[in-house]
Amino acid sequence: MTSVLKILESLDREDGLEVSRLEKSLKLTKKVERNNLNIAIKALTKLGLIQYNDDEKISINKDIGFLQGRVRCSSKGYCFVAREDEGEDIYIREANLNNAWHGDSVIVLITKQGVKRRAPEGIIQCVLQRYNDLLLAKVEHDKSTGVLKAYPLDDRIPVTIELENCIVDNNNFTDKDSIYEIKIIKYPIAQFKAKGSIVRALSVNSGVEGDIELLLSKNNISRDLHIPKVSPKKIQSKGREDLTTQPSLLFESWESSNSPSLPALYAQPYEGGNRIWVHVPTVSERINLGGKLDNYLKDKGEIICLGNNWLEFLNESLKNASQFKPNEECDSISLKIDIDSEGNLTDWKFSLSRIKPAKIITPKHLKTINNRKATSKSVPIALKGIKENLETIYTIIHSAKLINNNNNYSIKLDEHIPNLERLNELQKTYPGRDFHGWSNTFDSSDPQSIIDVYVRLSNNILANHLVGYKLPFIFKEHEELDQSSINELIKSALVLDKNITVNVDGTATTTDLVRSFDSSTEKKIFHKLVKHIIPGIHLKLYKVNPDIINDDFNYLSTENIESPWCCPSLNYWNIFNQFIITSLLTDGKCKSTSRSKIVVELGRKDSWKNVDWDIFSTKLKENIELYSNYKLVQNLNQIRKKSKSFRNNIISIAQAREAQKIVGNEVNAIITGVQSYGFFAEIDDISAEGLVHVSTLGDDWYEYRSRQNLLVGRKNKKTYQLAQKVSVRVMKVDILKNQIDLELVKESDTDSINSIDNINDIEPNN
Repeated sequence: MTSVLKILESLDREDGLEVSRLEKSLKLTKKVERNNLNIAIKALTKLGLIQYNDDEKISINKDIGFLQGRVRCSSKGYCFVAREDEGEDIYIREANLNNAWHGDSVIVLITKQGVKRRAPEGIIQCVLQRYNDLLLAKVEHDKSTGVLKAYPLDDRIPVTIELENCIVDNNNFTDKDSIYEIKIIKYPIAQFKAKGSIVRALSVNSGVEGDIELLLSKNNISRDLHIPKVSPKKIQSKGREDLTTQPSLLFESWESSNSPSLPALYAQPYEGGNRIWVHVPTVSERINLGGKLDNYLKDKGEIICLGNNWLEFLNESLKNASQFKPNEECDSISLKIDIDSEGNLTDWKFSLSRIKPAKIITPKHLKTINNRKATSKSVPIALKGIKENLETIYTIIHSAKLINNNNNYSIKLDEHIPNLERLNELQKTYPGRDFHGWSNTFDSSDPQSIIDVYVRLSNNILANHLVGYKLPFIFKEHEELDQSSINELIKSALVLDKNITVNVDGTATTTDLVRSFDSSTEKKIFHKLVKHIIPGIHLKLYKVNPDIINDDFNYLSTENIESPWCCPSLNYWNIFNQFIITSLLTDGKCKSTSRSKIVVELGRKDSWKNVDWDIFSTKLKENIELYSNYKLVQNLNQIRKKSKSFRNNIISIAQAREAQKIVGNEVNAIITGVQSYGFFAEIDDISAEGLVHVSTLGDDWYEYRSRQNLLVGRKNKKTYQLAQKVSVRVMKVDILKNQIDLELVKESDTDSINSIDNINDIEPNN
């Protein structure tokens, strides 16, 4: 199906395009497809989006101030368009949505400029690309006509879908446990409603696999992308550094047979510090940028953890070719890192290499090492198989601790994934991946936590290297944390622990607050509060503009920038960045002329300072320029949102299933959040969080004191505040909405009650 977005992308050229060439560009061969294109051209011309030139070519009309963005709707009916140019969001009234749905890519025209705190308003001119072609919905008979209609479960899409060609027995629609996956056949236009057909029925109570299918459909993640029948390219062994005699080690925590492959590590003492090698599986050398396999990986975007196994990213042949295996020679990209005794980076070098990993290091090995006395001369049975590698492991762990102490790339928090078998793989550290703007606290007993330290450092080194050469790359940008959120966090911190210190002016950084809670009994609750306020992470493209001579404009501060490349089996942005560094090492010109005797090692630190010539051929430079575009990064950010949402959902549904087992039971809980409408409490045994609504308290009228994070009864002066332990009863669990309703178990007269008299004791000093 051809979208408006594809049409406009094909026309995005200065000289325009004839209709016949546009048809060829869009690969439209059938008469009905060409007729539909002509209808679209007429509509887009009337809207003013495109225009005919004097030579009968079609081009994009750049005279009208149209903006491109993505629709974001709330369950309460408010709609905005988040602009692609990252300008201020545009408010869209319901009448101006023009049948756009949440998530759709649209073109919008501003009708009223923003004033003071009011956002600008606009009208959606047309939908560029639909976000949802599959929806989860309830199916019911229309009461007046008896016709079957679908009602999306996502309350951000408040539409009715008329169903066609229903193949499911009508009697099944009364089943409250069934929901349906709906394929959209026609999207709404003018007065005509959306039409769809039922793909399959899904039960709410079909076990773990049923839950996974529900969540894949809910997040619009497909299992069935067509895998191209293309074999991976063979890698030339010539010019690769032979490191097969080096006993590098594979650190693995994941246990599933289809878990993704990760880098290998080796370390040794060097000049008062340590020298570390990070060996990375090479995927970019095995695919052609812009080829069928590359496009498949680009569309798939990222591996998805299903809880205790994986929805794979690489196809089977690419995975088998690139994956590191013990005692087998493997092609790799290696990064040699030198650090001093304080963990500070002193030197690095990238190279293409060939390695032969010696052993796999597991959590069992590391736990035994951590429990082993430093003075012990005997080797425990669990370590007999890696006896000759122990010194290397100790050096790797010691170096990781030093580097971690100097790491300011992200805030480190405990994740607290529930200890459930269905979430087995999720409980391990995911190296280099930031789902929420923070990373896991370092754990020397988790092999992948150790890898994570080296991956983040290596990502930062690559960013520095590619900025030096002014080459494009994708990097992670942390959204800024606004001061008002930090102030609220400080208030909560002082409520949780009165011994926490802040600056004289009452301020503190989030990192300092997190560190101050390292030994606090309320650490878990504080970490949960921090997670609520930390903004997300976006992928961005660094690309030098050759038309701007000013180096300051093209410069990017790389102090805390990560450019992912070490884990190409996890996602496409790792592969893209890997392609840039491998192109530099394989095709970069290492001397000014063929006759020059001065050769520059392009993988070395600061080597760019000795290069004053074009390192790439014109053809390769144009190829990199073609595929280094902002549209790629926008699509990858959308894929990241889906995988992040799926990850949140699969954890929440696992907790909700555990809560279902104890409906009606009284359980112990701790208050983790207080709002005007009630308080949230986390059930001790399952770490699931539910809401005690203020209306269920019943015995008094409760006021919300935001400054102290508590609810206070007007008459009885009873209080409910952050970190307070309570007894609750699980009343209801809504699996589809991931909501748990709790009821407070009433205290007896002899129980101790927090009183309003104690409020002054928790009043923040500031």
